[in-house]
Amino acid sequence: MSIKFYFEGTIHNTSFLMEELSYYFGKMYQIKIEEATQIEEAAIVLQVTPNQQELDQIHIELVDGKGIIESNTPVGLLIALYRLFKEMGVRYLRPGKENEWIPTLSKDAFTQFEMHLTEEASYKHRGVCIEGADSFENTQNFIDWLPKIGMNSFFIQFENPYSFFKRWYEHEFNPYLEKESFSNEIAQEMSDLIDEEMLKRGLVHHRVGHGWTSEVLGYSSKYGWESNLILPEEKKPLVAELNGERELYATAPILTSLDFANPEVAEKMIRLIVDYAKNRQDVDYLHVWLSDARNNICECADCQKEIPSDQYVKILNQLDEALTQEGLATKICFLLYHELLFAPETQKLINPERFTLMFAPITRTFEMSYADVDYENNIPAAKKYVRNKIDLPNSLEENLSYLFEWQKDFKGDSFVYDYPLGRAHYGDLGYMKISKVIYRDIKYLDQLHLNGYISCQELRAGFPHNFPNYVMGQMLWDNTLDYAVLEEEYFASLYGKEWQQVVQYLTALSNYSSCDYFNAIGERLNPVLSARYATAVHLANERLTLIAENTAQAAAFHKQQWLQLGYHREFVMKLGKALELLSQGQEERAQNQWKDFLDYIRRHELQIQENLDVYRIIEVAKNYAGFKL
Repeated sequence: MSIKFYFEGTIHNTSFLMEELSYYFGKMYQIKIEEATQIEEAAIVLQVTPNQQELDQIHIELVDGKGIIESNTPVGLLIALYRLFKEMGVRYLRPGKENEWIPTLSKDAFTQFEMHLTEEASYKHRGVCIEGADSFENTQNFIDWLPKIGMNSFFIQFENPYSFFKRWYEHEFNPYLEKESFSNEIAQEMSDLIDEEMLKRGLVHHRVGHGWTSEVLGYSSKYGWESNLILPEEKKPLVAELNGERELYATAPILTSLDFANPEVAEKMIRLIVDYAKNRQDVDYLHVWLSDARNNICECADCQKEIPSDQYVKILNQLDEALTQEGLATKICFLLYHELLFAPETQKLINPERFTLMFAPITRTFEMSYADVDYENNIPAAKKYVRNKIDLPNSLEENLSYLFEWQKDFKGDSFVYDYPLGRAHYGDLGYMKISKVIYRDIKYLDQLHLNGYISCQELRAGFPHNFPNYVMGQMLWDNTLDYAVLEEEYFASLYGKEWQQVVQYLTALSNYSSCDYFNAIGERLNPVLSARYATAVHLANERLTLIAENTAQAAAFHKQQWLQLGYHREFVMKLGKALELLSQGQEERAQNQWKDFLDYIRRHELQIQENLDVYRIIEVAKNYAGFKL
């Protein structure tokens, strides 16, 4: 038995769509797929019908296995296909096809299949930005997963993902593994292949971000946070003057601010950005950010006449004019982050249609949601900018006060660039609290006049499960979904009949841990939290029998998930004990326990690599939580 599909209109990725149809129909129904040459021959027509709507829309009309699958965008058509397969019982639980739950159905089941569905995405921007340490396969699998959970965008920081690949292939922070072959050339080859993966799925392409300040000084953005460099004398007039000196900040170009009163700086930066936009017209949203450090703004007499965001908006307006002259429609994302949280005092964007506002509250708490804020009574007046003396807020209220100041003059496109899976999730030992915060944040976005969400995060944020990202994608597609329904469809598929016991256990772990403590928010000495960590360790110890029995008895798919949960149980016992001791103030014992934890995750990295970013948890622990390396 075979089914014929016909592609109506200009669809650039027909071969990839046929591959996906063949895979899922073959797995579920053992049905072969063919491409019809005429519409009359086809059982199902796949069609992209562009319109003026910014939101992805899908329409599926099938009766007795025949009909139409339609969208207004290429990525929307792919989302529609995965939505069809989900209706048939497929669950996309983690990146990688091997982590999908695919039922086996009779051939007759499809010939009797009926579906009538019309949906429109709740938000325009639905994506993830690469962070951490990643292999090519990690990145490829994550990109493949995005449209399956309703996402439409991927953001590659810098010129290419060199920094993120380098951390993995050279196994930074894990001396137990041998370094693998890696070079600029290998990174570029991988980057080109990743671009192809995005293109064939029709994903909205975001790129660069930090790095333009580095490029002005002659340092490539591809190297990310490289340091221990010395600034040539002839470049010094371009960098910020701090305490009477002009040098690289902390020896790192990406951390170094520039002298924006020097006209050569804006001229160089705009030329670099325009040239990039001309050469990379596949990039839909080009991110133009400043340095990735704070309190290092130029103190020269001319710069002191304006606050940083006024200088920033001036450059953005000049950039818009230059792009217009070149006939380039590239969208520019501008950043509310560090000093740029403070809204401009005198400048406005002349052509708001060119720009998308990106609100990045990197120091926010994740112990509460945007939905918890008392907007009538608790939003303070935004603080005034004081040069090189800013303190970034942890509270949602203060962070939002800066957003609201920007929104007074900028009414254009916008999204939040948030960090629940960038650092804070390591503090949530069960990943259930962070899932609920993501759910409630996204449900509330439209009331903040934000048109979406891009998560700056590790791609390997799946230890013990990937429910936070699953919730993120599903809610960005449909913000009316019920949390309990999402929880059941995810965990019942991931763990089988004992899923409720797992959810109870993971929820308890979340309740007895803290996103904020791991993320350096709050007092380091905390007896109440120490007692909670002790309880979390006890809970993990108690679950040995449950996990061992299910690992032994489960069929192949579920066995792998229970194995990961077993590794995670030991992870919790070792990390939880270290956090218990640290929050008690027992520094030496805490550091010794941390060494035991390090030994464990390093020895088992190849068994847990797809789900835990060992590099990143170590980096966050030493920079924020208080552990030593």
